[in-house]
Amino acid sequence: MSQSNTKNKLFAPITGTVMPRFAGIATFMRLPFLEFDHPSIDEVDIGLFGIPWDGGTTNRAGARHGPRQIRDLSTLARNVNRASGIT
Repeated sequence: MSQSNTKNKLFAPITGTVMPRFAGIATFMRLPFLEFDHPSIDEVDIGLFGIPWDGGTTNRAGARHGPRQIRDLSTLARNVNRASGIT
């Protein structure tokens, strides 16, 4: 993110004290989900899209579960390193 966006609370991960980690829309690292008509969409530098697709597999289907599994595992990431205190 650019220097101006790091200070904007809209673009920060939602902490577990505000919303339980299992609740809400599953996004990567619990970053906010914005619709394309959101007023702050012009401030977004990077958008991540997880696209499930099994079309390239023959007998081992399941690649479509990858994007959701990455989002599920990324909910455990914290926005503060507890050992160093770096945000």
